Order: sequence, then C-alpha cells, then structure tokens
Amino acid sequence: MKKILIVLLFTLGFMSCKISKVGDSVKIANEQNQERAKSGIVDNEAAMFLVKMVDARIMGAKEGALAMQKGTNTEIKKYGKMMVKDQGELMAKIKMIAKEMNIFLPKEISADKKDGFKELEEKNGEDFDEKFYKMMKIDHERDIKDFKEAIENLKDSKVKAFAISNLPVIQSHLDGINKLKKK
Repeated sequence: MKKILIVLLFTLGFMSCKISKVGDSVKIANEQNQERAKSGIVDNEAAMFLVKMVDARIMGAKEGALAMQKGTNTEIKKYGKMMVKDQGELMAKIKMIAKEMNIFLPKEISADKKDGFKELEEKNGEDFDEKFYKMMKIDHERDIKDFKEAIENLKDSKVKAFAISNLPVIQSHLDGINKLKKK
C-alpha cells in the first residue's frame, strides 16, 4: 500500500509540473469545451460542471492520499483512504459521461487548488489535521452547493442524473468530516 501511495504521489507531482509548464489544465479544458459548445458539439453548462467536479475529485484524492501519509490519528488516515477510494469511483463515472458527451476534462487540478494543496502539504502534526479538516469541510460544502445547482439548473439528463445519484456520496463526506472534528 505504501508503495502504491508513493507512486501515486510521485505521478501526481510529475503531472503537476508538466501541466504548470503548459498552463492551467482546468482553464484549458473549459476553453476547449466552450469552443465545442459554439459548434453545438457539447452542452457548455454540463461540461463546466463536469470539469469543476473533476478538479474537485482530483484534489480530494490528493488530499486523501496526503492524509493517509501525514494524519496524526487512525480516523484521519481512514478518512483519507475513503476519500481516495470514493474520489476514484466518482472520477470513473465522470470520465465515462464525458467520453459519451465528447467533453474535455482536465488532467490535473487548477492553479488555485495547487496553491491550496501546497499549503496543506507544508503542514505537519496537529496543524496538518486542522488544515485538512478545514479544507475538507469547505470543499464538501462547496461541492454540495454545486451538485444542488446542477440538479436544479442543468438541462442535460445524464449529467443531472449523475448529480442526483452522487449528491448523497458528497453529503456523506461532509457528515464524516464533521464527525471527525467532534472527536
């Protein structure tokens, strides 16, 4: 497991270096999708939601992997492991929908998320746990808001169905991090 984690973190680190040389992967994906939307190839609102959710899923997996490594207690480490697993499952669903809809997705987190991840990465001990908790809480509250907006506003039935069926997963992540804080 430790070897897999090291390989994952190395690969993600390498990819982020590569992406930063060519630009923000999220911005590039959105620009590509906007061009395709002008031609009627993709639904731009659905594409923007999926791109945003990929950005969040990649970040969540990276944060989870870091929590498995740096968390100070078994509960933080278990939560991190769950994040890696669940984010991977959500990513697989998003990729399948995006492929069917010809939507470009980012390969790496946005520049803003890179900055936030770097801040988390620099923390250790209880400072790490506290920063991790705060980031997870903010991330999941934002994701719940985004999922609810997608359910209410998106016209694309596949993306709307994805949001409906996976909102409970995101809610369970928020509930889980809130329980961790109370301990």
